[in-house]
Amino acid sequence: MPTVAELVRTAATLVAAMGLAAALAALLSGGGLRTAMAVLLDFLVAAGLLRLSLAGAWTAIAVAALTIVIRKVVVAGFALSAR
Repeated sequence: MPTVAELVRTAATLVAAMGLAAALAALLSGGGLRTAMAVLLDFLVAAGLLRLSLAGAWTAIAVAALTIVIRKVVVAGFALSAR
């Protein structure tokens, strides 16, 4: 029987893969690059938070925070370039 840690790691990997699929679907359905990137980064944040639930180190918290900052900067950059 798998441990909780193994299940969480598997779930995080699946969430990241679903993010790639969802971003590709958003891009191909005409949502544009900005929408696709926002979708992908949201899924990556979710995967990062799942992994963070296993970590007890400040490094993992910093990586999660950095992922959220990158998401915000990328989406804001796309918003500015769309004007």
